[in-house]
Amino acid sequence: MLRLALGTVVRVIEERPGFQLIGLWMAETGLHEEAMSFAQEEYVPGDKVIVNTTAVHLKLGTGGYHVVVGKADRMNECDLAPTQWGHIMKMRYSPWQLAVDSVEEQASPHHDLFLREDLSLEGTPVLITELHSLLPASVIAWKQKNPESKIVYVMPDGASLPMALSRHVHQLKRQGFLDATISTGHAWGGDHEAVTIHSGLLAARHVEKADLIICTLGPGVAGTGTSYAFSGIQLAEVIHAVSILGGFPLMIPRISFADSRQRHYGISHHTQTILQRYALRPVVLTMPLIGDHRDSLLELQAATLKKLDKHRLVWGKVPDEHRLSSLEQAYGLSFTTMGRTWMEDPVPFQTAVLAVDLLCSWREGLAKAFSDDPHCFGAPDTLAALDLFSTRTEAQP
Repeated sequence: MLRLALGTVVRVIEERPGFQLIGLWMAETGLHEEAMSFAQEEYVPGDKVIVNTTAVHLKLGTGGYHVVVGKADRMNECDLAPTQWGHIMKMRYSPWQLAVDSVEEQASPHHDLFLREDLSLEGTPVLITELHSLLPASVIAWKQKNPESKIVYVMPDGASLPMALSRHVHQLKRQGFLDATISTGHAWGGDHEAVTIHSGLLAARHVEKADLIICTLGPGVAGTGTSYAFSGIQLAEVIHAVSILGGFPLMIPRISFADSRQRHYGISHHTQTILQRYALRPVVLTMPLIGDHRDSLLELQAATLKKLDKHRLVWGKVPDEHRLSSLEQAYGLSFTTMGRTWMEDPVPFQTAVLAVDLLCSWREGLAKAFSDDPHCFGAPDTLAALDLFSTRTEAQP
């Protein structure tokens, strides 16, 4: 299904870099509706625009808006996404294909960097998680403890493609919590563009000098209720890239005790499937100790992962809810995930903040481990390197 319709611009409702939300009059329905535009162009009342109405027709999608394809009455060719040197195409061979300034390509000022065969992440911690909604709590928790450090967000292309769709990214950058962004694969609109997740991670470390890299899917993940078809499977590729490139992979599991779907209750089947079936390299997994009956279920669910002897599970006491409230106040917008506020479902956010607290407590140890052996996190047997931190699992952050 691909549904297109014609709308008339009534007003511009919201503008932020790379994104506009416009109000439309839809002649076919006789209704006032709303559409997102990611083009760098001006809209005025009366403009005719072609919009993709597919997701709204199916009652799908993050945001629930139509998407502008282009102005219907434009006759002259124009550039809606100007570049400096870009020849790399994203969304290739689709009607919306566009050239971007790829950080690796020949005309890029950073091209020579990527000619080096010895590039590594140099032990840089990479925080990996499925839910984009955990980005603000993670970023702010780190920045409050490490105000001088640099955080770079690397976005894969397994969910939304335009970076500008993320209100979280806009708000975090506007407030100075997030230092830079990199969009990889067919995702686009970051401060830097990268062809692969591998070069995107390396750009975060060597171009932006990241002290912490956060890699989470963008808004709008897809799932089918099966273990073969959900957006989060792409995180296995991220784990492999971080490990092979010598970074320190720490994963925030998807955990909820408010989701009515059994497969997402406690540790989501998404996290379990990624780590049991698809991740071929080990990862450190943050596991929360809540202090009540829920711990028993988490321990039972985690037992299968422990039997694999493939990953390192690190347990820690979750931060209290006053901490979440304080982080939300610093953010200035609400913390929500899967349509629920943190007060309705605090554990996802507590788990994210716990992961950050653990990383903060490990910073010196990570730096020493890398200085002692620059290849420790990139070796084929990375589980041995991760064992370096197993003695810390009983310590509370």
